[in-house]
Amino acid sequence: MSDADDFFQQAHPYVVKVLGTALMQLLVEERELTREALVEMIQVLYQDDDFDLAAELAIDVLSLPGKDSDIVDQAGYEAD
Repeated sequence: MSDADDFFQQAHPYVVKVLGTALMQLLVEERELTREALVEMIQVLYQDDDFDLAAELAIDVLSLPGKDSDIVDQAGYEAD
C-alpha cells in the first residue's frame, strides 16, 4: 500500500463524519440534497478554526466531476 493510499484510508472515517454531519443538517432543515448544498453546509459547519483537513477533503470529493443529478440519484436510489 502506498503512502497516499494509507493516508486516504486513515482520513476516510473523518471525511465520512463531515459528510454525514452536513447531510443530517440538510435533512433537519428539509433542504434539497445536492452536491452544492452539501458543500455550502460543510463550509458553514466547519468555518473559521473548525475547518480542518477532513472538511477540505470532503469538499474536494464533492467537487469531482460527475452527473448533475442530486445525491440520492447518484447513490443508486430511484427518484420519485
